Amino acid sequence: MKNLILLRQSIDGTQSYNLAEPHIRTRLLMAVSALVILLMAAGGVIGYWLGGGSQKAESVRLAALKMRVEQQENELQALKQHMQHGIDAMALQIGKLYAQALKLNSLGGQLTKVAKLDDGEFDFSVPPGIGGAEPVLLNEENTISTVFADFLSIQKTLEEQQQQFALLSDLMNEQQMDKQLKPTGKPVESGWISSSFGKRIDPFTGKPAFHSGIDFSSHEGTGIKAVADGVVVWAGKNGGYGNLVEIDHGNGYVTRYAHNSQILVKVGDKVTAGQLISKMGKTGRATASHLHFEVLKNGRKINPWPFIHRA
Repeated sequence: MKNLILLRQSIDGTQSYNLAEPHIRTRLLMAVSALVILLMAAGGVIGYWLGGGSQKAESVRLAALKMRVEQQENELQALKQHMQHGIDAMALQIGKLYAQALKLNSLGGQLTKVAKLDDGEFDFSVPPGIGGAEPVLLNEENTISTVFADFLSIQKTLEEQQQQFALLSDLMNEQQMDKQLKPTGKPVESGWISSSFGKRIDPFTGKPAFHSGIDFSSHEGTGIKAVADGVVVWAGKNGGYGNLVEIDHGNGYVTRYAHNSQILVKVGDKVTAGQLISKMGKTGRATASHLHFEVLKNGRKINPWPFIHRA
């Protein structure tokens, strides 16, 4: 067996160790074993620390991912609620638009009747016809915001049209009422004009005089008719008028029917155009059976002929 000798240099000099000696080998083996154990322990500590750090980093990444998912879920829920609010708001707008459309249809029907338009010319119960050539698309998508804005625009338009329709309806109703109240037509069932409005020779004095109405001659008992809707404000004797009927039609118009043989209405009665109000006679200042017909506007006697001629 060959001898292995280790030399160790120190301040005391050089020392030698013979590895062939048993006690030297034992001490060397123990030292090597201790070093190996120390290295293994250090490796375990380092491995544990490195492994723990990796797990900690993974845990941090998982926590961040979980937080991001929760944030996205919250944003999705908020978006869903926003969309639901938008849908609810549009549903309310649709209800308002439907109500306004019904009002416009009603106003349109009334205006059609007042204006006496042909049946079917304006049928508000069916949608109007619309169309055209092939559309040129704008490459735009509908969104809740744009649809809601369109609803608001349509609502505003309908409200404006409703106001315009209402004003037009009021105006046409006023015109129709004015037409009903304005004296129009012939006040007698039959007869002929025996004296006109204006200057004439008075039949009793033979002198020039002003005649404030138009005379219609016919046989006694001929029916006398109201020429417009109104209220009777006089029904009885009145000087040279004889038996007189006076009707107030509103808007400043008043008509008088004089020399009646019989009066068929009384003060306060509401009469309509064409209604019989009296019978022709010759009471008062009259030479024969006739009707003296007068029209007053704001208290001033005016020529009845334009209203008679209009009929």
